[in-house]
Amino acid sequence: TSFLIDNSDSALEICDKKKVGEDNSFTLHRMMARVNRTKKSSPPPAPVCDNCKHEPCLNEEMLTINNFVAGAFIGGGWSGGSRKTVKRDGSLVTYILDERRELKNDLSVLKFRCCVN
Repeated sequence: TSFLIDNSDSALEICDKKKVGEDNSFTLHRMMARVNRTKKSSPPPAPVCDNCKHEPCLNEEMLTINNFVAGAFIGGGWSGGSRKTVKRDGSLVTYILDERRELKNDLSVLKFRCCVN
């Protein structure tokens, strides 16, 4: 069956060379039905990043109005690790520091940090 799927031109050529008859028609019908049942499945969709919700992942890419997502880990050149986005109002992003304190900063200084453990 995989031969027929991978080499459909060869299979069709064989059918073209054979005389039409009941035996050949029966064999051709069974062969095509089997190919139909074993079609190659389409490849699975590429995984979307759990953090930035994009494919491909936007790790280390600047946040923009178009790629912003709430709940993403971000960085901005500060020490002490990543922060988590809360919301965006125009180009101003609100993010959480220490699970308690909300801070705000402009999109132009924030990057996705998708490799956070």
